[in-house]
Amino acid sequence: MFLNALNFEINKKLVPLDLRIVTKPERLTQFIPNSIQLFNLIFILPYPLIFRRMSKRTIIYLLFIVGYGSGFAQDLHYSQFYYGYHNLSPSLIGDFDGNDRITFNYRNQWLSLPVPYNTFSVLYDANRPHKKGSFWGFGVGLDYDRAGDSKLSLAKLVLNASYILRVSSRNKISFGISPAFAQRRISSEALRWDRQWNGDRYDPNISSNENFASSGDFFVDLGAGVSYRFNYTNRTELLISGAAFHLNKPNQTFYGSSAQAVSLPSRYSLGLHIGIGLGQSLDLLVGANYQTQEKYKETVGSARLRFRLNRTPGSVLNLLGGCNIRLDDAIIPNLGIEYKNWLISASYDINNSFFNLATNKRGGPEIAVQYIFAKVNTSGIYKKCPMY
Repeated sequence: MFLNALNFEINKKLVPLDLRIVTKPERLTQFIPNSIQLFNLIFILPYPLIFRRMSKRTIIYLLFIVGYGSGFAQDLHYSQFYYGYHNLSPSLIGDFDGNDRITFNYRNQWLSLPVPYNTFSVLYDANRPHKKGSFWGFGVGLDYDRAGDSKLSLAKLVLNASYILRVSSRNKISFGISPAFAQRRISSEALRWDRQWNGDRYDPNISSNENFASSGDFFVDLGAGVSYRFNYTNRTELLISGAAFHLNKPNQTFYGSSAQAVSLPSRYSLGLHIGIGLGQSLDLLVGANYQTQEKYKETVGSARLRFRLNRTPGSVLNLLGGCNIRLDDAIIPNLGIEYKNWLISASYDINNSFFNLATNKRGGPEIAVQYIFAKVNTSGIYKKCPMY
């Protein structure tokens, strides 16, 4: 079996790769089927004689190098992390100026590869007042991700609930939970295995002897988070958030209930946002997101400017521009606009890691669209007009 029970000696440590371990790490094993295709194009088709002289260990190592590029990020993730609220922390649900909010995120990763990765999320969240300036938050989100020749996909319905406690006029603490119902699916029709190599070429008529008990299964996923917000002014604020996902470590195997369980490792996320008003027409927005899932880590930093072109209530117009950086992976320029209750923001990943040999620095575009529904609050003071 080409992917079943292989070991790679990396930094003198043996790292097992098993097709059953589809989430350990997720992104690495999602990319492996696509890596096989890319490996065939680069090494096998142009150089059959060289390939025959290569040891199996060398071939496996090269395959790992091609597939390693996505191993840094485990779960579904966005470069514009500050707009992926329920994936950043469920405590952020409902914590915004307004009453109801709809957010859409879309990401198309690695455009230059034969099979790009597509990810999108939709979130509706809202808040309702409770007492003494505190309020409840609630929301419903949908995540979908599909990758590689195996069409490994994840569809997740996320239910969110939070409570935003106003400690003082400038301080708030939020708590949130996010139970989810998810399905992961895989298609093996386009995969190629070492048993199908007849000594001269790939032969699809040879059986791979791989039998999946299921091409997909449902599971329940649990997450929780907490955040702290300090508002010095309407435009100067500090937000710190933390969250833990996959607390119940759901089983991810495709080999049936009788097979050894493959647990989805817990993911931990830390977020930071700092907004500083500079004069009347300029804001500095700085943020960061650090995520870890077992030994895999991702760090993204962000620096943007908001140009306040029109400050008239009801006709607000702001221009956003800046750059994000994913450490050891990509530079991410971005541009956005805020008009009335609308937000549209776009970014593009430019790979600067060794993986750009395969991507030609084309990491892929990402877009976020948001609309906030806000009711006009009456003063509660009424004056009688005399009748004549």
